[in-house]
Amino acid sequence: MKRWKALVFFDLDGTLLDTQSKISKENQQAIQALRQNNILPLIASGRSPQEIKQITAKTSIHSYVSLNGQYNVVENQVVSKYAFPINILLKLMDVARLFNHSFACYSDKEYAACYRDEIMEKLYRLDNAPLPRLSTDFHLKNEIYMGYLFSEEEVKDALYQEIFADTLTFYRDSPYSLAVVLKGQSKKAGIQQIIHHLGLAHLPTYAFGDGNNDLGMFEAVRTSIAMGNASENVKKYADFVTKSHVEDGIRFGLNHFKLLTRKEENNDY
Repeated sequence: MKRWKALVFFDLDGTLLDTQSKISKENQQAIQALRQNNILPLIASGRSPQEIKQITAKTSIHSYVSLNGQYNVVENQVVSKYAFPINILLKLMDVARLFNHSFACYSDKEYAACYRDEIMEKLYRLDNAPLPRLSTDFHLKNEIYMGYLFSEEEVKDALYQEIFADTLTFYRDSPYSLAVVLKGQSKKAGIQQIIHHLGLAHLPTYAFGDGNNDLGMFEAVRTSIAMGNASENVKKYADFVTKSHVEDGIRFGLNHFKLLTRKEENNDY
């Protein structure tokens, strides 16, 4: 087992990824340098485990908080996961239909929707991600860890929150979508569960993010770093603001905190 010196959590979209939703060569090198320096790099994202695996395939990242804290993995080992009770999921789908909002269900391996519409297509085009496959019974045959509502009607966000106040949390993560998780789950909770699992609460922890759904992540670590492209609301909660995600902001931030300095030794237990 590695003797880790620190943990660094990265959001994906608008943070570790470029405008094509890829990890740049420079960021790949930075991630590798972290591991060589006995610092564990982790992803904290609303994206699915399968998406994260594909995106990080050329890196040495094998740990992540996925689906906004619903499915969490350390070095390829699942440490916590939270599936939707079927009665809550069915009620959510009924309300989405009532509001004429399309909806996707996420398992740990794939995602599917009963139908597609223009707003759904806008979101996946923005994320450079494949559209959900179509299925009317996917949610009945798979454990569902996150829901995705597709809506541009922000005025209705509060209605969802009111209807499901005791059971679900809604994160508006784009002009077109709301991520839906079980009440009590979040990037913050997922990070806390991973740190507890590793028994490393005494170590320095860092998080890079750019969106409002990263604010909980900032609360879970000792040092929070906002990207230069983050909103002013996100920046005001950060301990440090680095350059934007297209201006080598990850390496700039890591260098600022001296996390890329190579150690002389590489000790294992």
